[in-house]
Amino acid sequence: MSDFEKIQNMYDNGFRCIRYDDTKDGEMSIYFKNFESEESEAMRVKGFEEKMKIKSFINNNSMK
Repeated sequence: MSDFEKIQNMYDNGFRCIRYDDTKDGEMSIYFKNFESEESEAMRVKGFEEKMKIKSFINNNSMK
């Protein structure tokens, strides 16, 4: 399962991204919280294309 698929699964289970830190040519740290269960998760992602795909997904699924 790719990092992108893991994040999609987390969103399906109620988690939302509360913050991400992306360093140029490095790892992106992503922080998630499930506001119903109060659980928190964090993950690190490498690879430019994977990071761009994840950022797009998060931005398109953020609470507005």
